[in-house]
Amino acid sequence: MSLSYKNEMILPDANIVHALYEGLTDREGFHHFLDLLRTTHNACAAELVVVRKQPLQIDHLWYAGLPDDFIDWYTKNNMIQQDLVSRYATFQPPGLFHSALSIKDELNVTEDYKRWQNDQNMLDSAWLVVHCTQTHTILLTMQRTVDQGIYHPEELARLNQLVPFIRQAVLLYQQIDQRNVARKTLTSVVNAMPQATLILNEQAVVIHSNQQAKAFLLEEKLLSVRNERLIFQQNDVQNAYLRSSVQVIRASMGQGEYDADTLFLHRVGRPPLIVLIRPMESTDVSRGGALVAIVEPAKRKLPKAETIGQYFSLSPAESELCEGLVTGLTLKDISKKSGKTEATIRSYLKNVFIKTNHSRQGELISSILSALLH
Repeated sequence: MSLSYKNEMILPDANIVHALYEGLTDREGFHHFLDLLRTTHNACAAELVVVRKQPLQIDHLWYAGLPDDFIDWYTKNNMIQQDLVSRYATFQPPGLFHSALSIKDELNVTEDYKRWQNDQNMLDSAWLVVHCTQTHTILLTMQRTVDQGIYHPEELARLNQLVPFIRQAVLLYQQIDQRNVARKTLTSVVNAMPQATLILNEQAVVIHSNQQAKAFLLEEKLLSVRNERLIFQQNDVQNAYLRSSVQVIRASMGQGEYDADTLFLHRVGRPPLIVLIRPMESTDVSRGGALVAIVEPAKRKLPKAETIGQYFSLSPAESELCEGLVTGLTLKDISKKSGKTEATIRSYLKNVFIKTNHSRQGELISSILSALLH
């Protein structure tokens, strides 16, 4: 049976994705993105909120469509403790967009809360858990009034096409030391990133690499940049890279589905190098392209099964499978190590794909490492 489970997809609005990435270096952060998102998707307001779990409070937020005095009142009185939807979402794992009405039965809706909703003329909201740790959750919410109506499944499906981009941008934002970002360009973002990273343009030409990447390429002989192209010594990896870079760059230009990928460079006596390839929407330096990040496992802490399971709501067996995949093991390797049949391991992978909304191993590994790599 094929392990590909792709549904028919509506390509995300390029203007929204572009505004999202601009938020990485915009002085106002993600405010413009949120304003464009709410107007495009018929919402009266939108917020991207960093919530502290204990005690429950807002540490930071970007917002659009709400008056400043309302935000002041909401934060000053710590109203998130009374906001049933946000309070519920704060303790959920990362996933896709949901309608507030779909979880109504799981909320203890009081008469006071109903009155508060009526006073605000609110009917429904769409919420997304972008990222979470043991202490914090990053939550995106969009509200609708009675006149705007409820969120229908097809509208949530359209919003879900943006989820990989939103998650990638927010995680990139967390890695950037804003004090080091002097110019509003993707180049400055990459320069501020802690890991070795290269930018490819729409022709897969290396147009920029940060200092960590330059130093890494001098030390490591398994890959290099020649004639402005990323070259791998191992032929099978080079062929896989060419296939992946074409697919990823096509996705970045709106010509295919969002599709990150992961390659492993196996080394004798050492854990394999990990190469993450992710689409990057058109920017001031390119009409489309990819970010290539190189991870040295000896210098980074790869996520363990328990952490992966908590983050993605996976079973112990599924979590152990994912832990093996991010270290570069094949399904056959994992089968031998666990003592389970390869068919059983494949059934676990199928379940993981469904739970994480992924369809390829490389995409899944990239998502896990993007969220949990330390």
